[in-house]
Amino acid sequence: MKKNSIYSNLLYSIYIIIPFLLITGPALPDIFLTLFSIIFIFFYFRKLNNTKIELWMILIILLWIWFIIISFFAVDIYLSLTDAVIFLRFILFIIFSYLFLKHINIKFLKYILYSILCLCLFVSLDTFYQFYNFSNENGFGEDIFGRKPEGLYGRLSGPFSDLVTGSYLSRFIFFIIFLFLLEKKFILENKYLYFFVIFSLSLIVSAIYFSGERMALATTFLGFLLCFVFSKNLKKIILFSSMLSIIFIIININYHPYYNNYKIIKSTAKHEGLIIERNYVCENNNKCSKKFKVQPKFFTIIKNFNNSAYADIYLTSYNMWKDNILFGIGLNNFNFLCNKNAKYINNKSFGCTTHPHNIYLQALVESGFIGFLIFCFFAFSLFKKIFKSSNPDQRIVLIATLLTVFWPLMSTGSFLKNWNMTTICIICSICLVLSQINKSQSIEFK
Repeated sequence: MKKNSIYSNLLYSIYIIIPFLLITGPALPDIFLTLFSIIFIFFYFRKLNNTKIELWMILIILLWIWFIIISFFAVDIYLSLTDAVIFLRFILFIIFSYLFLKHINIKFLKYILYSILCLCLFVSLDTFYQFYNFSNENGFGEDIFGRKPEGLYGRLSGPFSDLVTGSYLSRFIFFIIFLFLLEKKFILENKYLYFFVIFSLSLIVSAIYFSGERMALATTFLGFLLCFVFSKNLKKIILFSSMLSIIFIIININYHPYYNNYKIIKSTAKHEGLIIERNYVCENNNKCSKKFKVQPKFFTIIKNFNNSAYADIYLTSYNMWKDNILFGIGLNNFNFLCNKNAKYINNKSFGCTTHPHNIYLQALVESGFIGFLIFCFFAFSLFKKIFKSSNPDQRIVLIATLLTVFWPLMSTGSFLKNWNMTTICIICSICLVLSQINKSQSIEFK
């Protein structure tokens, strides 16, 4: 075996394992992401002499340079500059993984998608194990690894250490639909395999719903709607999987104890503003009760948005940007400035949080108006590249996938956090590669 073939297989193995490592927490996937880029630089960088530099590459590098520049005007220069410098690892990974994978044989790209299918099924089944491990006294119990949800009551963590099951599944589910398009003829010839795909999608959608992450559910629904309306070959599978998941969700809403056997004590739009009381049997068969703070219902927030935690966060973000229009406050300075300057926290019921909870708002507040524009142009360049995909069905699935990351009207995690950014890097790089699937299918890195 040639030496370069060994490193090519190593890079491929590292890439395919990163989505699995996301289950372990932020450290391991970040390490393997960095390792991928280091190996690529040492053994393949010299092959990039004739590589075409694309618009999205220029924009993401320009964004990183701007991060460095604005750090010298940040509230905390050291904090911003440190995050700006190490953000380079994400930029290199997206570019290098795209350059590496776009010349890989389609067979190996399918392996990546099959591994994502297996991973999503595992996460969903583990989440359901936790979902049915419920008691009125303690809420949702442990998953198969013994992890119990920590934080918001009524949210499921599945195999993760944080409450990210829904967002994780929503971002990867459309790759399964893309796999169906690639294997459509083979799947349709086997009715059991066809039902398996429908069942898998419905199981994953149900897990997203029960995770309690409303934005994950909303972006999944948006993607399904786009695929159903604009794709000729996906209408049936989208319809059948949606119907099956709706039936399953309705059954659980009617019979699962989490959705029943409780009394509402207080309901507001504030963070954990819904207080409920549950009865349970305690020692000596006595009847006991316990109160839980729950996130308010979606329509309660919409009706009373000005009194919600989101309004507090977004208004604070706007006020910070208004005082730092051009250069922003600096990367990862949101919580620091909020606690430092009393005017950003006065009369706010929610308090200071770690970031603005919206990826576009975070770009605006932390990197200023110019950084915001560069970020928007970068996001637009990704959609533009995807839109040039030759297959219309594949195109709409990839657009739906990118919307789970870049849809502007949703609450998001920080793009500076390594777990969230690693997930975004994987999503973007796979979408970019799959958009080229009909243009290049030869193996260049041997």
